[in-house]
Amino acid sequence: MTTDKSRFPVFSQLDIAPTIASVLGLELPEKDGQEIKAVADWGCKKAALIIVDSLGYDLLNHLLPHTTNMNLLSQDGLFLLARAVSNRTTPAIASILSGLLPEHHQILDKAGAKDSKILSLPEIAASEGKVCAVIMEQNGAEVYQGLIQKVYGIKDSLPPHEFDQEACRLTCQALLDRPDLLVSYFIGIDKNVHLGSDFNGIREAALLIDRCIGQIIALADEETLLVISGD
Repeated sequence: MTTDKSRFPVFSQLDIAPTIASVLGLELPEKDGQEIKAVADWGCKKAALIIVDSLGYDLLNHLLPHTTNMNLLSQDGLFLLARAVSNRTTPAIASILSGLLPEHHQILDKAGAKDSKILSLPEIAASEGKVCAVIMEQNGAEVYQGLIQKVYGIKDSLPPHEFDQEACRLTCQALLDRPDLLVSYFIGIDKNVHLGSDFNGIREAALLIDRCIGQIIALADEETLLVISGD
């Protein structure tokens, strides 16, 4: 029996924060991940991080033929199989934004995120004078209130497609101000999975996000690193 070694992730969600920190000229105080060196050669100075809940590597491979913008990015950029650090949203996002394993950041729920002394990438960047914007659900956004320049919270009660439409609108609005770091969060794929939708429902949610990514590409300048990650 042969083993497909390409299926063993070399990269991890933990590598996202160190990579973006390097692009911004920052150093994380602690990290379990490593900078993705290939990105340094692109000469980017800003970053936009799009977190798409429940978007895994295999699912994205199935969706790529149906998308325009994510398909283009997968060909022109880096399309990486990365190890997930948690099967729960809050600790996964905390790891993506800190570069720390869940057992090190200890952020396991939204209450823990508000009480945590661990500094995430947006907070570190803002403390160094970088203009930061965060767009996510209301409770998650409240963590950053008063700590970074631009915080946009979206009501959890919105239907998934309306949530993602609002996330798209606010993301595009924030990009007009040319932030050094932007973090935006989309829920449509995840909600359709949990609602038991068939592939057509998941695809429609992905196409909405893909259209937004096209708008982000159009608005972002050439110095902006665009990172799309599942959680």
